Amino acid sequence: MRQLSVSSQNKRKRTQVWWKRATVRPLIFSAVMGIVAALLTYAAKTGLTDLASMRLERATLSATAKTGLILRDVMVEGRENTPLKDLRAVVNLELDQPILDIDPHGLRQRIEALPWVATASVERQLPDILHIRLNEHRPIAMWQHDGTFSLINKEGDVILTGGDDIKVFAHLPLVVGEGAPEHSAQVLAILRSEPDLNKKVKAAVRVSDRRWDIAMENGAFIRLPEDNPEKAWSRLAVYNKENLLFDKKLASIDMRLPDRIMVKIDDLETIRKPVGGQDT
Repeated sequence: MRQLSVSSQNKRKRTQVWWKRATVRPLIFSAVMGIVAALLTYAAKTGLTDLASMRLERATLSATAKTGLILRDVMVEGRENTPLKDLRAVVNLELDQPILDIDPHGLRQRIEALPWVATASVERQLPDILHIRLNEHRPIAMWQHDGTFSLINKEGDVILTGGDDIKVFAHLPLVVGEGAPEHSAQVLAILRSEPDLNKKVKAAVRVSDRRWDIAMENGAFIRLPEDNPEKAWSRLAVYNKENLLFDKKLASIDMRLPDRIMVKIDDLETIRKPVGGQDT
């Protein structure tokens, strides 16, 4: 058989290969895509796609673990009241597992479902550390309702109800009644505005979800008005300094009328009009 010399030149016009022609290429492309789509459909129906994906994922994680991307430590920041056993239960990770196998988003959602946790963040710190940051609820008061006690935050959300753990917070202010949590931050701010009176407060009782009665340590009730309760509380502080009210055995002090203070001592009732020029 003769071989064509590399130095020779073939003067004959070359014929273009048929499958490279411009008119044929779109047809070939469509045919190939059709075959690929058919194969993918078959693979999906038979589960081969998921199986292959799972195998690839496991192989990749195994390879990354061999390079040192494994969990060696879990760092937690911001935990004060969340029980460690509860946090461990929802985290549920094992040391030396591939760190890329950890789903930070799913783990964050499980952590935020814990009663004490307001928000959380979870991030991998490669090569081998998982960092968890907790933002816990801050209790401002104990709420008594239906014979039970609950911890509430400044937004009025219930953090925890009942149980022995709640006894640790017995020093917090006590609020009572339906609707009390939603308005607790406001009434507690009012009470704190007069520190001397606030020291004598036992509880704040929500009345008809409209106003507050303040139960004092000596057994007396201060009936605050629905409107401008802070002004009434300030008036009471002035009157107390002038008359040493809480050195007496009081039954109640009614502040609901803007132009007078009604004081009930034992079974006697006295009415005092405010001093001239005093803000009512």
